[in-house]
Amino acid sequence: MPKFNFVVRDASGKTITGQLAMDSREQLVTRLKDQGYFISKVSEVKEDSIYNRLDTAFQRITPIKLKDISVFARLLSTMINAGLPILRSLKIIEKQTENLRLVEVIQSIRDQVEEGHALSLAMSKHPKVFSPLIIAMVKSGEESGSLDIVLDRISHDLEREIEIRSRVSAGMRYPVIIMIAAGVIVSIVLVFVVPQFQTIFESMDATLPLPTQILVNVSMVVRHFALFVVIGIVVSVTAYRFLVKIPSIERAFDAIKLRTPVFGMLLRKIALARFSRTLSILLRSGVPILRAMSVVEQTVGNAVIAAAVTASKEAIREGERISPPLEETGEFPPMVIDMIAVGEETGALDSMLEKISEFYDQEVDYTIDAFTTLIEPVLIMFLGVTIGFIVVALYMPLFSIVTQISNQIG
Repeated sequence: MPKFNFVVRDASGKTITGQLAMDSREQLVTRLKDQGYFISKVSEVKEDSIYNRLDTAFQRITPIKLKDISVFARLLSTMINAGLPILRSLKIIEKQTENLRLVEVIQSIRDQVEEGHALSLAMSKHPKVFSPLIIAMVKSGEESGSLDIVLDRISHDLEREIEIRSRVSAGMRYPVIIMIAAGVIVSIVLVFVVPQFQTIFESMDATLPLPTQILVNVSMVVRHFALFVVIGIVVSVTAYRFLVKIPSIERAFDAIKLRTPVFGMLLRKIALARFSRTLSILLRSGVPILRAMSVVEQTVGNAVIAAAVTASKEAIREGERISPPLEETGEFPPMVIDMIAVGEETGALDSMLEKISEFYDQEVDYTIDAFTTLIEPVLIMFLGVTIGFIVVALYMPLFSIVTQISNQIG
């Protein structure tokens, strides 16, 4: 998409300069006129350098992050609260946004709003950018006349989600680095070091002990079949991504994940925190319970918990409270069920759900800290045992050869 430099004057006569990406010069001129500016000059930015082309291409493929959506929601909330119409607010945000992909999304939303569509409907046209939770909250804000408050709440909750993801990522960073380092070291040894020793052993016609033979065989597999191993990994990952799109298989995989040691407990706590936080946000925003449960079902992030929400939703539709059907699924701890029941009895379900989410957010932090503390010595021990096995396996035949030579001399 070409970029254009422009010089315009506003209604007060103030000169404004800027740069914007548009499909054509005519489209930019129309856009500026619609915004009430008097155009002085519009010129296309020459994209002759490789750097400029690469920069534009990179911006085009840069994904829209949660932080971008959070800033968008906060800016829109502030402007609506200040009394600006939605259409003008979107135009202002569009000019301030640096992510080109988000600029295109905002342009599409603005066009939809200009045609008379509701903001929530325009945002729903971009499901990869705005989640069902955001759409439901915006729709609720439109219906209740509190769109600015809801958008501010969306921004706040997205920031909390970013913080939680950052904590999980930080906790997993060290183990991943250690495993990558171990893989690189072992691969170098198997590909470059072991073959040299193998040549020495063959020249001496030495009988290889079992550990050494295992190491030599692994080295041969890595050197001669590495491409097939990589292809197998790629095929497996691709097959997994395809299979998890099938509901029954996705649920089976998620059930296995929840039952794995340590990780299963962490994943369950994350799912419970997301369930309670999402439902609390929706109820606080005035979304009806059945619609709220439908949104939670799509955003909870685990097929097993989602299936439990679906089952409870059907029971709620028949007139039951939330806590009994959730308890019957067996996927929610007694503490969660009891707190939800108390929230229903006192009429403060949204507040009680928020407390549950805060509790499980803290539990996620504690679990990650405990896991990191435990995994460090385990990984170091694993790395030491692996390197030790390789060293011993390589030198065992040499010891045998030296012993045979000594006996012959003696």
